[in-house]
Amino acid sequence: MNRVFREEKKFLISLPEALQISSRLSQVMLEDAHNGIHGYRIRSLYFDTIDDTDYYEKAAGVELRRKLRLRCYDPAADFAMLEMKQKQGASQLKRSLRVTREDAQTLTRGDYAPLLRYPESFAAECYALMHSRCYRPKTIVEYDRKALAVPDR
Repeated sequence: MNRVFREEKKFLISLPEALQISSRLSQVMLEDAHNGIHGYRIRSLYFDTIDDTDYYEKAAGVELRRKLRLRCYDPAADFAMLEMKQKQGASQLKRSLRVTREDAQTLTRGDYAPLLRYPESFAAECYALMHSRCYRPKTIVEYDRKALAVPDR
């Protein structure tokens, strides 16, 4: 399992602004090794309860909230990432578990039993949450990302 603590800032900008900022940042930052000419494709399947609790908590600005998603960075890959993002104010914890393609496909059908085969406690936590709170696949979000990183000093 992977754990990342971070703070995200999101801004709505126009395409010309995005291209200009990307050009400037690429002069002082390193491009992600997975970037192609235009970055790379990300596809996420978000899960939510049958009454959309996670969505409504986000919309209402609830301080402590979570979202669960199954994410792939390459449609041909033999794995996907099951991720839980938990937010408290500006701080965010993202935990992720690499699952096989076959298990990811099973999860998309609402069958969470494959998670019980993974030794990580995070898998059992996801299973319990998704099963007890009746999580279901809800929406797919797909976009291209161009990732940059600060060089090591």
